[in-house]
Amino acid sequence: MCAGSARAAESPLTENTCDNPFAPNADYEAYGPTDVNAQAGDGRVTVNENVAGTLTVFRFPNPSYYNQVKYLAVSRDGRGRAVAQYPNEGSFAGVAYRAHGRWGFSWLRDWRSSQRYDSPDTPVPVTVFHSKRRLGLTVVDVDLVVPGTATFVREFIVRRARRSPVRIARLVYFEHFDPIASRLTYLPIADWCLTQGSDPARTARYDPAAHAIVTGWQGVDQASHQPTSVALAVGFDRADSEHQVGGDDYAPGSPSGQPTDAYVQASQPPYTLGGGNAASGQTTGALAAGLRFDRRGRASARVLVAGGFTDAGALAGLAKARRERFRFQLRAVARDWHRWLRRTWLPASPDQRVVSVAKRTLITVRLAIDPDSGAIVASSDTQGPYGEDWTRDGSFIDQLLDLNGYSGVVTRHDLWYAAIQTSPLNPSPLRPSGNWAMESYGDGIDGGPIPYEIDETGLAIWALSSHASVLPGPARDVYLRKVYPAIERAADYLVVCADLLTGLQCEANEDDNVTPSESLHGAETVELGLRSALAAAAALGQGGSAEASAWRARLSRLDAAIAALYDPPTPSYREGNAQGNAYNLNYGDGGWLLWPVQLRPYVDPRMQGEATAVRAAMDASLRAPEGEYEMKALLGLAYAWSSPTRAQSRELHSKLSYIARALSTPTGLFGEAWERFQGTPKPVEDMPHVWEHTLFWLAAIQIDGRRRYSFAKRDYVSKFLQATR
Repeated sequence: MCAGSARAAESPLTENTCDNPFAPNADYEAYGPTDVNAQAGDGRVTVNENVAGTLTVFRFPNPSYYNQVKYLAVSRDGRGRAVAQYPNEGSFAGVAYRAHGRWGFSWLRDWRSSQRYDSPDTPVPVTVFHSKRRLGLTVVDVDLVVPGTATFVREFIVRRARRSPVRIARLVYFEHFDPIASRLTYLPIADWCLTQGSDPARTARYDPAAHAIVTGWQGVDQASHQPTSVALAVGFDRADSEHQVGGDDYAPGSPSGQPTDAYVQASQPPYTLGGGNAASGQTTGALAAGLRFDRRGRASARVLVAGGFTDAGALAGLAKARRERFRFQLRAVARDWHRWLRRTWLPASPDQRVVSVAKRTLITVRLAIDPDSGAIVASSDTQGPYGEDWTRDGSFIDQLLDLNGYSGVVTRHDLWYAAIQTSPLNPSPLRPSGNWAMESYGDGIDGGPIPYEIDETGLAIWALSSHASVLPGPARDVYLRKVYPAIERAADYLVVCADLLTGLQCEANEDDNVTPSESLHGAETVELGLRSALAAAAALGQGGSAEASAWRARLSRLDAAIAALYDPPTPSYREGNAQGNAYNLNYGDGGWLLWPVQLRPYVDPRMQGEATAVRAAMDASLRAPEGEYEMKALLGLAYAWSSPTRAQSRELHSKLSYIARALSTPTGLFGEAWERFQGTPKPVEDMPHVWEHTLFWLAAIQIDGRRRYSFAKRDYVSKFLQATR
């Protein structure tokens, strides 16, 4: 992933380049802030929420594409909180109420709130909203995706205090869904930055028979050139009492003559929805349902959002979900995740925060897997646009999945890598045979603007080759024969991609940087790729082939070139011939030379010197105003100090604990980068960042050892459910 250079001190917090997507990634949030604190999903639907329970991402039909909700964050305030472009973006709830003889209205996001997960073992966000002093109300919002479906569920449980002035109330649910089923080749911004370009194909209507708002899009996917369509149906678990389908009163260029924006209508006196039935382009919608309080002051209402490829399909999903009780849906989620997690491993750490973040890592990785192709996205987030598969990230994610016994998932992922590699049968006008796109959508279409990256080529060979070691003999041979042609093509390219003067690799793009360079970052991954190709050849009995001999000769020359980069006074390895390459300004190669490359045995003084340099740079980065990828360094140190002294052991555990606590969200999600606000570090980009999570889990296992997954007792939500139907 791109490890952008440090933001200039004079850059404003409001910087956003959605209107100029081709601008270089000059800071950590070049595409605007990521506003995510919690996640729900089942792989078919992935939902991200901010700390106030607003839906900021709604991925359907898979985590690679598309984001179906309109939400664009444009700045951060002084405390680091993201600010949306317009107040009517996202999807959230409010309460209309009658108190002291008159009606009022309030959006829940404006109340005091807190957010956590129902259990550390499931992606079920729970947001609690309080308006005790003014209204005497508490609302608990429990969110989930029903396993094996495309249905998102929000259960709102309302508690009214005995002295509450509220006599009558209704829940109002607002949505600004923005369905789209089109992508851009080389630029993954169509579903969040350029959605208004798809307005002519987008319609919304109220279906009175289904008591639902259906929003749909129909057209041609610009990336695949195939006709596509998508629809979302939103409704309560019962008949609504009011509805409004309207236009967008905030977005410039919205069609005139539309019904009133549902957000505006709900927010203003008399706080009733007017019954608008249809709109097009940028559309909004809201539904209301009365809250029936029992004698203990409890009431509930359930909102369901069902995805489909047609209006009929979305409505059918909504109808099916309505027939199920929420408590059974919640149990289905627990069963589904218990089945998936029970074979996995956790760090054997006494630090419960480390264990909790490791659990969230395993959940995050599963939610990143495309159920259609087996691709694994870098993040389900869209802002920045990271909902694609990078072989750089994927090679490490494969290691985590293999260590947890998911070899079948890795086999499918790697066979997909082999299939999308540029080859005579899959040519590309942009890159030589044997390489991969910078990033790929789940169907293999290029997702990023850089044609290929030399470090990704080396890491992809490592991914394809190393997976064979976990497979039993016959399965290993079958697998290797399938992927070996891809390994051959990539390794053959690494032979010809050479600087004849220095012995390093040829100048090429490295780590998402648009300026080609020739550095240690590329050299070490080429080294790893060539070694991995030779291991695959040996496993298939082809170690003596002409191709393998050429790889061996190239590796020998590269070894000598990397050795020449060693700087005894430092003592560590120089970064080489990098010219303007900002792939990682924080700590050189970030620890990859220690692992997974392991250039030399760890007892070698040069490796220990490199470890010392990596440690010093990591410490400096963690003290800085902003940083990223320190876990690459921590993981490398965990291997280099595999037999640590007492002081080294304390340091490893201290850094692991600090990163778990300080650099993740309160709910345990990592971003790609972090920044200090009022002295406190906060993740700021692409939560949840799957590679960051993977690096953390791998480091924690290496530092603490591992133990079998253990489940927490689920009891947080049950007490609220007992008081409702």
